[in-house]
Amino acid sequence: MHMPVRLLPALALAVAFPCAADPAPADGAGPARSAGPQYGVCAHLHRVRNPAERAEECTWIAATGIGRVRFDFEWWRMQKAPGAPFDFSHYDAVVADASRCGLMVLPILFDIPPWAEPVWEHLDDWGAFVEAVVAHYGDALPDIEIWNEENLRHFWKHEPDPARYLETLRVAHDAAKRANPRVRVLFGGTAGVPLDFIGKIYELGGAKYFDVMNIHPYCHPRQPEGSLDAQLEALRALMTEYGDAEKPVIITELGWPSHDARLGSVGILKTGLRAARPEQTSWRAVYAATDASSADLHARLLQEALPPGSTCEACFGARLRERLAAGDVDLVIYPFDETFPVDTFPEVLAFVRSGGVLLDAGGMPLWFGVREPSPGLFVRDADRSGASTASMRKALRIAESAWWTDDALPREGAKAFPTAAAVAAGFQGDPAGENAARYQTPALLDAGDEFVPLLVAKDAEGREVAAASLTRLAGGGTVIVSGLGSRGAAGSAGEDGQARYLARAMSIAFAEGVEQYFWYEFRGRETDPQYSEHHFGLTHRNFTPKPAWGVYRNVVLARPEGSVQTPGEWHAENRTFFFPQWTRPDGTKAGVLWKTGAAEKRELAFDSADMRFRDFTGRVVRPMASESGRHTLEIGENPVFFEGGALIR
Repeated sequence: MHMPVRLLPALALAVAFPCAADPAPADGAGPARSAGPQYGVCAHLHRVRNPAERAEECTWIAATGIGRVRFDFEWWRMQKAPGAPFDFSHYDAVVADASRCGLMVLPILFDIPPWAEPVWEHLDDWGAFVEAVVAHYGDALPDIEIWNEENLRHFWKHEPDPARYLETLRVAHDAAKRANPRVRVLFGGTAGVPLDFIGKIYELGGAKYFDVMNIHPYCHPRQPEGSLDAQLEALRALMTEYGDAEKPVIITELGWPSHDARLGSVGILKTGLRAARPEQTSWRAVYAATDASSADLHARLLQEALPPGSTCEACFGARLRERLAAGDVDLVIYPFDETFPVDTFPEVLAFVRSGGVLLDAGGMPLWFGVREPSPGLFVRDADRSGASTASMRKALRIAESAWWTDDALPREGAKAFPTAAAVAAGFQGDPAGENAARYQTPALLDAGDEFVPLLVAKDAEGREVAAASLTRLAGGGTVIVSGLGSRGAAGSAGEDGQARYLARAMSIAFAEGVEQYFWYEFRGRETDPQYSEHHFGLTHRNFTPKPAWGVYRNVVLARPEGSVQTPGEWHAENRTFFFPQWTRPDGTKAGVLWKTGAAEKRELAFDSADMRFRDFTGRVVRPMASESGRHTLEIGENPVFFEGGALIR
């Protein structure tokens, strides 16, 4: 294969490709700590049918400086019937390709065959599968992961249940240890950091059935600061509460998508506004943003979608309150990604009750509250269930539902079609139907309120359910809600944002004591330009690197395998200035600097005069130096790596 040298970053260090080491002492006295490389990536190698293409992907992964690769080990592929012999031939080939490139494999054990559903009724077969895999591969698999996002119905296939997952984990743990006492058993990587779910596992005595805690603390498209660090600290506090604080924590999925920055749900935006106020020809809108990096882009796209003569301004806390108090706003638009600025909800509620229009087209409405404790820092509430914001939805008469709350409701991708009210308001959409995901009902209406479905799908019993709706409150305000599948700019960080957040998220994770970090994912699928899931890749589908590929490589070069994180403070008290530091295996002191919000020049003191600086893309940075040994640098959203000494606070 041809690897374009011009795309390789400029840090003057050699890439080291770590080898898979023995994960534990030869006597098997318990699982190893920090087994193998710290840098990983998710890659669906088991789905790549062409061996040459799979080998090429492994080569690209290794060239990034990554030492671990994570993918599914599908039970259904290895055993076709109960009691049948296991066929490892497919995975033998995949593991061999990875090993040839120096990559250590982390298998996710799940994807069970239909005859073994539900798994808790087939635990003997499940244990036999786990034991067979671990026995077959031995120390080539020093770690195994038990399930993926078991706190989501999509992967668990049933209503998530900590007790039943614990049964599954216990059987897998015991089976794996019988086959290889040195193997480390990882908790199944959870969607987010569900403290209630994890806490229940601890409450039931589950700590002894896993060696490593494992999470997927996604926060895209928002910045990692205020979310990733907060989630990790909350998790560590929970583990401490149950006497499990010393156990390693790893992140087996975390990334940001870079899909096409076009606006989703435009049809509902236009139709809902025409249905709400048929006589209004232009709108004075505010976009109540929850992320500074893309707020202006989203406001511009919204303004382009509104009727000619309309305006749309991206507003945060104080500015949003100022605009609403001035009385020059007709329309408040919440982000299209299930978040909303919870700090300003009282003012938005008053605005709606006084006759204003609110649009929430992000799926589950008013679901994730985001706070702004200091300018430029946005923190999402830990609750992922929507329970903490239920009273706010009730105040706006929003009764939401989805397939995981009602078995009769259709799952993702159900087709929804316009109602007579939507047609009368000029709805223009896909004749084959819009992809619905979430739904609304009139269950919370008060006397005098009116619920108007705009798009409807059919549930399992043939009844119509609203996938988009308009509610007119008796007091005069209007709430427009859409549960269509999220698309477009609302969830995109763009390629530059993806690269920037990669460096910052990895630096935060290691500063918080995370043992291993797996980016999701290596190569984008890219069959749908507006679907976020297809654009998390470090490279495009054809292996052309995105900026994030080079930045990942720069992170590994700046903080090589075996580096030891410097204990103590790594951010300012208000969490707007960040300075994680470490010592490299050769004894060199190094670190990284960045800040959220506007860039500013800072005079910084180091304990050495021989300092070298590069930005996150690998370019040399030449600060102004003084005789006192201080260096003046412009610090902003783009991280700057330093080496040669330690920052003095």
